[in-house]
Amino acid sequence: MKKNGEIELTMSKVNAILTSGNYHNQRLCVEMAEKIKVHAEGRMPTKLILERRPNESEAIKEYRSKIYEPITKKTVSKVFSSLEKIRRSQDWNIKYDTTAVPKVIADSETMERYCEYNYPHFTSLTNWAFSLLLRNYLIDANGIIAIIPMEVPESSAEYVRPVAEFFGSDQVVDYVEGEYVVLKSKDTTTYTTHNGTRANTNGSIYYIITKNEVLKYEQINTKELSASTVYRHNIGSLPAFKAGGIFFARKNNDTIYESRIAGIIPDMDEAVRVYSDLQAEILQHIHSEKYVYANSDCPVCNGTGREWLIDEAGNEIQRVCKHCNGRGSVTNVSPYGEYVIQASKIGESSVPTPPIGYVQKSTDIAKFSDENVRQHIYDALSAINMEFLAETPLAQSGVAKAYDKEELNNFVNAIAEDIVRILDLVYYYIGEYRYKIIVPNDEQRRAMLPKINVPTKFDIIAISTIVQDIKIGREAKLNPAILRELEIDYAKRQFNTDPTIADMVTLIYDLDPLYGIEEDTKMTMKANGGITNEDYIISCNITQFVRRAVRENKDFIKLPYDNQMKTLCKYAAEVTKKNEVQIQMPNVEE
Repeated sequence: MKKNGEIELTMSKVNAILTSGNYHNQRLCVEMAEKIKVHAEGRMPTKLILERRPNESEAIKEYRSKIYEPITKKTVSKVFSSLEKIRRSQDWNIKYDTTAVPKVIADSETMERYCEYNYPHFTSLTNWAFSLLLRNYLIDANGIIAIIPMEVPESSAEYVRPVAEFFGSDQVVDYVEGEYVVLKSKDTTTYTTHNGTRANTNGSIYYIITKNEVLKYEQINTKELSASTVYRHNIGSLPAFKAGGIFFARKNNDTIYESRIAGIIPDMDEAVRVYSDLQAEILQHIHSEKYVYANSDCPVCNGTGREWLIDEAGNEIQRVCKHCNGRGSVTNVSPYGEYVIQASKIGESSVPTPPIGYVQKSTDIAKFSDENVRQHIYDALSAINMEFLAETPLAQSGVAKAYDKEELNNFVNAIAEDIVRILDLVYYYIGEYRYKIIVPNDEQRRAMLPKINVPTKFDIIAISTIVQDIKIGREAKLNPAILRELEIDYAKRQFNTDPTIADMVTLIYDLDPLYGIEEDTKMTMKANGGITNEDYIISCNITQFVRRAVRENKDFIKLPYDNQMKTLCKYAAEVTKKNEVQIQMPNVEE
C-alpha cells in the first residue's frame, strides 16, 4: 500500500480500504468507549436492563424497560463540569513570545491571533479543548484527533485554516500509528442514485490522512467514491493521533488506552441495575392492593373451579371456569358497587371483620435498594477521588463530604497533563499547516508556538465543601495557620470573578499577627506580656488598617511583607498616642 512513505491510492484500493475496515482493534476500542458512553449520554444499557432476573415475570421485565431513566447521566455530567474548571486554575496559562513572530507574517494572521481569537467555531482553541475535547477524550480514549484544513487555499499566499476534529473509535476505518489513518466523518453529502433518478442526502464522507497529504472522499453514487479534496501539506509526520489516557494494552502493533474515568464503570453499571430492580420493587410493594373475602360459591361451576362443555364434535371437555377464574368462589357486588356480605350459615366459620382490606406491604426492601443505588454512585465517584460530588442524604446534610485532596489533585493533574499534551500537538500541526511555506526555518516556526503551563492548583472542590472543612476545623481547634489557608482558599474561590476582593481578604489574613486567636485570649496574653501592645492593636484593627493602607497606596498589596508591616505599625503607633492623650485629659466634671 505504501511507496516511499506515501500511500498509492487508486479507486479500487480506496474502496477496498473502506469496505474491509482494516483497523483490527476497532471492536475492542468501541466496546471500551460504549461502557462509558451509556452513562455519559444517558443511553439505555440494554444488556443490564433487559436481562431477566430470576423468577421475574415477562410483564415486570417489560415494565422495567419502558420506564428506564438514566439516573447515572447526572453524576457523569457533574464529573465533566468539575473537570472543566481546570481552565480556571490560578496557574493555567498560555504564553506566546511575540518577539519570535517573523515580520513576514501579517499581524492579523499570527499564531496567537488565529488560535486564541479567530479559531473557527469555538473562538479559541482553549474553548474547543474544554467544551468538546475533554468530554470526548474521557469517554473514548482511543478516539483519533485529526488536524484537517477547512478548505484548500487557492494560492500559496493564502493562510490555511486548519481545525482539530475528534473522531470516535467507531469512525476509525484503518489506522497505522504514525503512518496513516482512514476516518469516516459524521457529516454527510448529497449524491444521486446510480441511474440518476433521485437524490440521496446520506452519502458518506471519508478522510485519508498521511504524513504528507489529506484526501477527502465523498460518495457520488451507490457504489463509487470520488476525491473531492486533495491537499498536500508536506509536514512529514501524521497530523492525527489517539487522544490517549491510561495504557491498557499493546495489540496488533497498536497502543490501546483506557479512559482515566473507567474506574466508575462497575459501580455505575450496578447502580443502573439496582435502580431498575428498585422500580419493579416499588411497583410490587408500594402500590396498594385490595383483598376481599369470597363469600359465595361460583354459580357456574358450583364451587369446583371447573366447567364442562361440549365441543363441535360432540365430545364433552373440561376447562377452567371463566366466571371465577378457577377459584370456585366469587364476591357479591351490588349494582351500586357495594360489597354484599352474607351472614355465615350454621356450622360455617364466621365472616372476618372487616371482610375487605388492603394488603400491608413492607417498604424495607425498597428503602434498602434506594440506599444501595446511592452507595454505588458514591463508590463510583470514589474510584476517581470525586466522592464529594455525590448527593448527601437529607439525614446527613450537615456532614462534610469526604475527599482526599492529594489523591484528587493527582487525578485532575493527570487529566490536565493529557489536555496540555494534546494541545501542544494541535498547536504544532496548526503551525506547520499555516507557516511551513512562509517560514521554512523549523526553529523559527517552533519559536512561535505557545508555552502551556500544566496547572497544579485546581478549584475543583465545591465551595460548600470548603465551608464544611472550615467549620470542622474550628470545632476541632486546628492550628490557626491551617484555618487561615482554608479561609484564603475559600476567599479566592468565592471571589474568583473579582480578584481584588480575594487579594484584600488574603492580605488581611497574612498581616494579622494574632489571626485565629479569640478576643478574650488576646486580652489575657496582652495582660501577661505574651504579646506586644502593637500586635494587639494591629490585630484588633486589621481590616480598617489594611483598607486605609490600600487607599493611601495603590501598590500596597505588591509591597514586601516587612514594608507592609511597617505601615501597619505606624498606624498602631497613632492609635497608641491617641489613647495616651485621652487618658491624660482631665475630667471636665472634676
